[in-house]
Amino acid sequence: MASFTSNTTRTALAGTVATFLLRLISFGCTQISLRWVDPTILGQASIQLELLYSMINFVCREGFRLSLMRPTSDWNVAYLTIPTTACFAVLAGIQHVHYNAAPENDAFRRAGLMYCCASFIESLAEPLVLHALRQLHVSVKASAEGLATVTKTITLVILLTRFKSQPQVLAFGCAQIVYAAVYTLYLCYKLAPAVTRPQWKALDRQTLYMTMVFTIQGFFKHLLTEGDRITLVALAESYDQGVYAMGSAYGGLAARVLLQPIEENARLLWSRQHVVPSQSPQQDELRQSYCFVVKLVLYLGFIYSTLAVHYTALLLQLVGGARWSDNPQASSVLSAFCVYTAFLAWNGSTEAFVYGVAENASDMGRLGVAHTVVAGVFALIVPVAVSMYGTIGLVAANCFSMMLRSLYSLHFATHFFANRWGTETAPWRVAAQLLRGMFPQPAVLLCFLGCFISTRISREIFVTGAHAVGSGDWIQLAFNHVAVGVTAGVITLSMAYFTETDLRRSLQRISRQKQE
Repeated sequence: MASFTSNTTRTALAGTVATFLLRLISFGCTQISLRWVDPTILGQASIQLELLYSMINFVCREGFRLSLMRPTSDWNVAYLTIPTTACFAVLAGIQHVHYNAAPENDAFRRAGLMYCCASFIESLAEPLVLHALRQLHVSVKASAEGLATVTKTITLVILLTRFKSQPQVLAFGCAQIVYAAVYTLYLCYKLAPAVTRPQWKALDRQTLYMTMVFTIQGFFKHLLTEGDRITLVALAESYDQGVYAMGSAYGGLAARVLLQPIEENARLLWSRQHVVPSQSPQQDELRQSYCFVVKLVLYLGFIYSTLAVHYTALLLQLVGGARWSDNPQASSVLSAFCVYTAFLAWNGSTEAFVYGVAENASDMGRLGVAHTVVAGVFALIVPVAVSMYGTIGLVAANCFSMMLRSLYSLHFATHFFANRWGTETAPWRVAAQLLRGMFPQPAVLLCFLGCFISTRISREIFVTGAHAVGSGDWIQLAFNHVAVGVTAGVITLSMAYFTETDLRRSLQRISRQKQE
């Protein structure tokens, strides 16, 4: 592997660590609140209201964030995020009130309006966020999100425990407003003095055009990303939505805490590496960093899908509380999310490369077409999957969609590197090299298969020998079950240490650079 010595790489790695800590705090805070929330209310808040909230934020921000990360883009365009979010928040609030006009939905209706207000409050700091991302000051944004998340959770727990006579869904709305206020005030305090006032001039047409293209393309991507929530709102009851939300909270831990920070910072890294002229040494370093990042996240995905998948029942018995530990549906959904993690890992990292190195609007247009096709396939298969297998079928449909998206991203990377290596290199040879570089060694894959089989057998013994949580027999079974997983994991990682020479050397370089 090429040496990761640039300041950009070090900054991206620091950002990944900071965001990792933020996601870990977020998960801990979410786990605290889950113990007090009824599954039906959890479904309304985590599925329906979060869908409303994420739709506003993504549509109004993602296009700006992608276009303004490029050094040549016009900074003044960043200030359009505030009026854009205001318009969409008002439209979303009107739609929410219209479709929940029944008197029995009064609390849910008011909570939705709170989420719309919170979205606008956050938008007031979005120009500062764009400035921080443009300068790779990701730790400031991570600190703001961490502080806001902790404050939001404390507020939510207080409202749920101290004001039990009030509808629980209103507690989520109030907590979201608190999150937005703390997040915005912190960023204004930290970043506003360092941001120079904009010079009001005609906005750059190219930046506006790229922002529009990224927004339209991102909208289709977001529909596909949020396809599970959209499907649940259309086909499932609030209770099933709550079970799915619980599975997403625990099963999505790897995606939020580990995979998403790596994806976000890898995208910044690759966009900066791609700025250099298309010379062989730089492009070879870009390819090696691409394979390194994808292989790293695939290792995380395989650990979840072969080891963690069989420990969901034990996890819920330990931390889920009585509301979730006796729910076999919850354990099955959580296991499905663990498998889903491997597909998320592959798609997130390979797609981040597309966003990082895409050179023109046509590249993003083709990606948008691919996402549209995948969304159509998802729309066709998901009703059948949900009707046959419930929420597990929904997770399976998501896995299939992520696989299709990953294949297109791999296709893009294949032609990207083939064009830079010369016409004498056949695309299929490039694809084969990339696949060999990003997937674990065959011996390690066999070890992962052994992990899955051994922990599956151990899980059946643990579940069959059902005993009261905390009893002597339960402790013995749980200990044996964990011991099997630890042993299998140690064997697999040991095999990886001795066979993945390039990966090991790259990690050692990164560790030395952090110490410097």
